[in-house]
Amino acid sequence: MDTLLTCVQCGHPHPVPIKRPLRPLRYSCRSCGALYRPGPAPSASAGAGPPELPAPPEPVADDPLAAYLPGRMVRWVREEAGPEPVPEAPDRATLAGWYKDFDALTAAARTSPEARARFDRLSEIPLDQLPAKPPAFSKVCAALHATCYDTRLAVARLGGQDEPFVLERVTHLRRWLATAGRSTTWPEAPQAAEPAREAVEGLLTLPASFTTEQVRTLFTALFGVDKGPSLPGVRDRFGDERIQRALLTYLETGDRPLRRLVRDELDAR
Repeated sequence: MDTLLTCVQCGHPHPVPIKRPLRPLRYSCRSCGALYRPGPAPSASAGAGPPELPAPPEPVADDPLAAYLPGRMVRWVREEAGPEPVPEAPDRATLAGWYKDFDALTAAARTSPEARARFDRLSEIPLDQLPAKPPAFSKVCAALHATCYDTRLAVARLGGQDEPFVLERVTHLRRWLATAGRSTTWPEAPQAAEPAREAVEGLLTLPASFTTEQVRTLFTALFGVDKGPSLPGVRDRFGDERIQRALLTYLETGDRPLRRLVRDELDAR
């Protein structure tokens, strides 16, 4: 069968030619009546079938690093390391370096054919679907510290129109903070000196604006640390009424229920 003449609508192989002066040749299908022009001549490689698609990236779900990195980054880390061992519980400097260097590769892939070829081989997500400038490792960690490690609030704080990929990064780095990076979280910091009782009592009615000293008093009474979260993050996370109840509990018993809650949530990962 001549594929140049086969009806494009029903596949019938014997059309009727329609010749018109000074006009391109067209055909009419004897079966369905469709009008069409002959298709282009096949190329020399037409008989070879459709072009071969690249193989999908190797799955990484069972890789320990998949807890802290998306699949494309896991493959890149393993490829970069070659036969050398890779820490399965990376420290802050190592993990921050991986994120920084992979973000650099992603940026380079937008202009460099070599970087693009490597990226396409490693990534399960097309380059044009990824944000041009994802939030940096340090910025994501800062948002998590500020919001008492609340994923939703951290994503909202980072903002932007690339929420699925911001969420992906926040989720991975929160898991790292809850496990391998736990020593870098503020609940693990040395406990601060106890605040003066009268200073805590002065916060039972939360002021419209806080002095630096009042913020320290609040954090120390609630969490046992004088820095780490942010005041807006704490208020968004727990609400003023819950904060006031926690301050009363601290004054009455010395217990810190919100600190315990933050630690328990990190333990749950």
